[in-house]
Amino acid sequence: MPDTPIRWGILGAGNIAHKFADAVAQDPDSMLVSVASNTPGKAAAFAEAVGISADESYQSLVGRDDIDVVYIATTHNFHTDNAALALNHGKSVLIEKPFTVNAPQAQFLVDLARDKGLFLMEAIWTRFLPTMIELKKRLNEQVIGEVQHMNLTFGGFAPDKYRPRLIDPALAGGVTLDMGIYPISFVCYLAGELPVQVQSLCQFSDTGVDERATYQFRFASGMTASIATSYNLKMKQEAVLYGTTGYIDYPDFQSGSAFAIHHHGGTNDVDDSAAVQLDQADNGFVYQVAEVVRCLRAGERESPLIPHTETVAIMALMDDMRQQWGLRYPFE
Repeated sequence: MPDTPIRWGILGAGNIAHKFADAVAQDPDSMLVSVASNTPGKAAAFAEAVGISADESYQSLVGRDDIDVVYIATTHNFHTDNAALALNHGKSVLIEKPFTVNAPQAQFLVDLARDKGLFLMEAIWTRFLPTMIELKKRLNEQVIGEVQHMNLTFGGFAPDKYRPRLIDPALAGGVTLDMGIYPISFVCYLAGELPVQVQSLCQFSDTGVDERATYQFRFASGMTASIATSYNLKMKQEAVLYGTTGYIDYPDFQSGSAFAIHHHGGTNDVDDSAAVQLDQADNGFVYQVAEVVRCLRAGERESPLIPHTETVAIMALMDDMRQQWGLRYPFE
């Protein structure tokens, strides 16, 4: 595929699909071909707005010969079936987070993609931001020494357009799969490992999904992490990383373009501070689109920045926490 654009199709025509379509339009090596939706009239309206065709069904879209990769933009509960449909029709797949609802579903899709020899990736778009890549580089250089602890808060009152999905158990609602996955992914990526011990608590909503949750992680390296998240509470959107010789403030960590490094040299006094500011696109989805294009042209079946084993392991981690709380979705 080196000399031709990567041709995209989208399953689902909701809010997230519009942002993704804009990102594809900004990528010089991509072309959006078609969209399909199970909601009557929604795909046609979406297609007219972005200047593409609309397919009458998911089956029709994945059966097209002019599509290379399909972006799954449906609600969580449909991810597995929709992705499997695309893979079984020979299409590579990018799945909006969470990858699936649980680890067995995730492993099923990974096995299917490997059997078909197709590319598959979870769309944790924050993983590919230039600021995130730079932060990982600085930590590897031990700019604050050995990282000992991370503290993250990520929450807010969900807009009305998202709330019906977030509170519905039938759609695999709840804060952990929708929002908590961002700080969980952030911590695991920067730690370069998965936690060996997990403790968590949640507050349920009136509908029975996790409205507010906290996660405590301990890693084999000795590093610990604390995460708090909610879709119904205004919280700071920030990460603070504490090392042996300094700490890093990363406000708006899920999309921000700047962080600050503070050095203390192992004392209680900060010796110096420095801001790191990077140029970053307004629509951060462009970086994950570019990564899919790179992988497809290189013949890679998964991205090294978010490998399949990590995706499945994080799904299993969230499964374990839901089991601790007694949260099981009606279709599981």
